[in-house]
Amino acid sequence: MADLPRTARASVALPGATGEVREFELAPPGAGEGWLEVTASGICGTDVGLFARGVSEPTVLGHHVVGRVAALGEGTAQRRGLAAGDRVVLEEYLPCGRCAVCARGPYRLCPETDIWGGGRRIGMIPAAERPGLTGGNGEFVFLPANAVTHRLPAGLTDELAAWVLPYANAIDWVTGAGGLRPDETVVVMGPGYHGLAVAAAARWAGASRVVVTGLPRDRERLAMAEALGALPVVVDDPAATAERIGALTHRPADVVVDTVGTDPSVLGPALDTLGHGGRLVLTHPKRPGAIPLDSGLLIRRGLRVTGVRGRSPEAISAAIASLADGSAGLGAVPTVEVDLEGAADMLSRLAAGTGPESPHVVVRP
Repeated sequence: MADLPRTARASVALPGATGEVREFELAPPGAGEGWLEVTASGICGTDVGLFARGVSEPTVLGHHVVGRVAALGEGTAQRRGLAAGDRVVLEEYLPCGRCAVCARGPYRLCPETDIWGGGRRIGMIPAAERPGLTGGNGEFVFLPANAVTHRLPAGLTDELAAWVLPYANAIDWVTGAGGLRPDETVVVMGPGYHGLAVAAAARWAGASRVVVTGLPRDRERLAMAEALGALPVVVDDPAATAERIGALTHRPADVVVDTVGTDPSVLGPALDTLGHGGRLVLTHPKRPGAIPLDSGLLIRRGLRVTGVRGRSPEAISAAIASLADGSAGLGAVPTVEVDLEGAADMLSRLAAGTGPESPHVVVRP
């Protein structure tokens, strides 16, 4: 506790899609709790959406958190196997650890951390709730007793460590829901944060061909996908998407991962791209949520459509190892850093579509 400062600053998102830097007191952690000194906090689309819609109460956002253990309460070190100074990645989930879901293992589906059911997560708890610092966009983040952490190897930089969660998502989506087998073809719809992570995961998992699609305005991000070993396809006519992909791969896709967000118009081209036994992985709810799918096509080709949420602990371990040994290749994607004073402006720019070309934006307190 001697090294824990009395206060810490954080960027606070405010109602009305604005933000400001505030100072918070750092209370001694209770039993099972702790504090992390934040070294990197990756910005993802969920943060941008929360900021753009306007939070209902002032909130410290940020749930792709990398930090160093600064203080541990009674029993925390023994329960977590942590010590002061350890570097960790902090998951957003705050599972109860008692319910039937947690007992089976997939704690990311625990009702108490389900945001669709009013659950609680790192980066989404109002700042008025003590100790206030429960998001990554601050100098320190509170470690609740039910938080989930994963230790990081010494050689993994903070910039690459900020990829752990989106890359673990991608590994889970490609190898789990997508059921990717060696020498198969993967098509990634969208070259955003998760799209590039999926391209990297597909190459890591043994795909023989990886294609990433994007709009004409996405040419720089498609170039990043190409640096990851993917084939870029510019989509200016959605009806021609499957034909253009086929001209590159000379075979139907085995797995299509849709990362474009709420637009349902990509689903038709995605299904057209798949060959017999193909798998379509949906990573984001569409609007409207009820969308038509060609059931005849699904049956004729024996297609499978799977929705995904988050990632497994095994995927996180694989992501950490792959990032540490360089096999992820995600160092080819430039890192854009912003300090606490610039965090709200960056979120505003990203929401308006005027942010940097690289999707890997990291708050460095």
